[in-house]
Amino acid sequence: MSLQSVRQGTGPRAAKATGILLAVWMVASGAGAQLATRTHVSVAPADKGSTLTATVADVAGNPAKSGTVSFETAKGSVGSAAVENGTATLTVDKLPQGTRSLTAAYSGAEGLAASAASTAASPQASELPDFGLTANPSSVSVTAGQYANVSVTVSPENGFNDMVTLSCSDVPAGAKCTFSPTTLTPLTTAAVTSTLQIQTQAASGQASAQRPGQVAFAIVLPGIFALAGLGALRKKTGFAGLRVLGVAALLVSGVMTLGGCSARYGYLNHPPSGNPGLSAGTYTIVVSGNATISGTSVVVHSLNVTLTVK
Repeated sequence: MSLQSVRQGTGPRAAKATGILLAVWMVASGAGAQLATRTHVSVAPADKGSTLTATVADVAGNPAKSGTVSFETAKGSVGSAAVENGTATLTVDKLPQGTRSLTAAYSGAEGLAASAASTAASPQASELPDFGLTANPSSVSVTAGQYANVSVTVSPENGFNDMVTLSCSDVPAGAKCTFSPTTLTPLTTAAVTSTLQIQTQAASGQASAQRPGQVAFAIVLPGIFALAGLGALRKKTGFAGLRVLGVAALLVSGVMTLGGCSARYGYLNHPPSGNPGLSAGTYTIVVSGNATISGTSVVVHSLNVTLTVK
């Protein structure tokens, strides 16, 4: 069936049939379809923790060039990473206690469909009080000027019940991170959650080239003094003091006019530059949890949150 034959027909009934046939033709011809992808994931021991690696390619074997991968456990994501030349890699200092499997969830990208894969994972066993740090989601996408919320969860392990302080680092200029709340104290068996809000700044243009205050300073006020001075000098009176005031008013008018014009000239030729805002791109923000266990040892765990700005 050709596209030309699909378009033939008149009237409401024919138009409806044409729409249905056109949709069928687009599916059959592959118009607007996304290529299926295949994701593979592996876990390897690192000097401190584990290295998580995901490879993403289409069904023809071509590596994905963009998108993000979130590394998920039963307790939440331990972080995310951007895909570069078909690979996303994340090193974590620890996996949550009780983790048995790890899933790499590929977000998809323009022309590429989402996909996921899982593998077995075994965190290092420990009997010391500790906590796990996870996020949901660990990858967000916004337009500059918008914000995104991420739930950050602190899960106690082995009787941990100390205060954890959350913070962000590697935040790009034009973005801001705030936690609500910033500090959390989990019970020995119950996890607690804080909301991380990532705010982004949109671009703004230059400020107006003309300000009402400058116009008043450069024209209106000097004009008032000038009129007062001329009026005083034209008074046919013998009071010399009044004429002196008139001359002074004219001098003040001249000084104010020069000052106002100078300020206006400088403003017009050197206006404030516009705010570029946060540029489009992919950024990695590091979320950290810091705790002092039993007042002695300091423990810090981190995860990566991927911010994509359109």
